[in-house]
Amino acid sequence: MQGTGNDFILIDDRDDRIPEEKKGQIARLLCPRRFSVGADGVLFICKPTTSSYDVRMRIFNADGSEAEMSGNGMRCFAKYVHERGLVQSRRMKVETLGGLIVPEVEVDEKPFFKKESFTKEKLYFIHNEKGVVTSIRVFMGKPVFDKIDEAFFVNEQIGEIKLTSLSLGNPHAVVIIDSFEELDVDTVGKGIESHKAFPDRTNVDFVLLKGKNEISVRTYERGVGETLSCGTGSTASVLALNKLGYVNASEPVTVHTKGGDLIVELKEEGAYLLGTAEVVYEGVVELSS
Repeated sequence: MQGTGNDFILIDDRDDRIPEEKKGQIARLLCPRRFSVGADGVLFICKPTTSSYDVRMRIFNADGSEAEMSGNGMRCFAKYVHERGLVQSRRMKVETLGGLIVPEVEVDEKPFFKKESFTKEKLYFIHNEKGVVTSIRVFMGKPVFDKIDEAFFVNEQIGEIKLTSLSLGNPHAVVIIDSFEELDVDTVGKGIESHKAFPDRTNVDFVLLKGKNEISVRTYERGVGETLSCGTGSTASVLALNKLGYVNASEPVTVHTKGGDLIVELKEEGAYLLGTAEVVYEGVVELSS
């Protein structure tokens, strides 16, 4: 599945078939592009630990490390579990390593036929009586700020920059820039991600102001590298800009990413992320034990 180009492999593990120690290994095996399935990370659909939740999402980055949350991943996850009938409610309570996340799906209730697979002899269809999830609104919660527009020395090669760091269940460092043209996202992103100031590493968001409540964001994701889009990164960027007075919190903010546009809304109770998600394809992969 993909959400504005941020792509994930979803695996249903509600029956606990996959041993705990294998989950990170599976991500490292399946995520390399051109040599395997290819993705930014793997999402596991799991049973919740308590009845307070509808379902549990676990996310492993391409390097096998487990992440707390993913905004784009959550949209993909919510679309999948609702369309497959794993969660009946349109507003669901999802357990994550970063705490409770509440996505709400918008559904086109017209019945539809979806091509499942085909051979030369037969064309197979499935009928989804629940309708199609057309968009997903995710309550991302309230941020916890650490650094606010502070001078930050990265290393001898990069020098000093200003950044704002915060957590939305997972850590982000937001850097406001004047242009993407001279920016080496991988070099600067890696320098900040692995800096000793962030012992658990951090995601790094480079933000360009475009206009009134309109920004562009490129994100170097912890354990992945630059991705086409990052939902928590887009949300963290808007929250940081709001803290610094660059955006109007009373109106939605449009976030342009390489993979498409997202909308972030800031409310009294916290931030909301709005966007779409799509199933790219389904299949079976055999893994040796």
